[in-house]
Amino acid sequence: MAFTPETLGQIALLLGIAGLGCLVWPIVMRLSGKGQAEPLGSGKSLRSPRWWAGFLLTIAAVFLQRIASQQAG
Repeated sequence: MAFTPETLGQIALLLGIAGLGCLVWPIVMRLSGKGQAEPLGSGKSLRSPRWWAGFLLTIAAVFLQRIASQQAG
């Protein structure tokens, strides 16, 4: 199943939006006072599983976008 560059670009955009949402969510929760209070300097303050999922989704979006741009050109 081959995807067109436009389809890959749209999938990359969706993955990027989902990844950004996952990355930002722990920060928003902490700023609103609903997040977990980790001690400062513990190294785990914002590294929740959701943060890591967002990080991986964002990396996947970047690679898909690169593939789409190589196929288009």
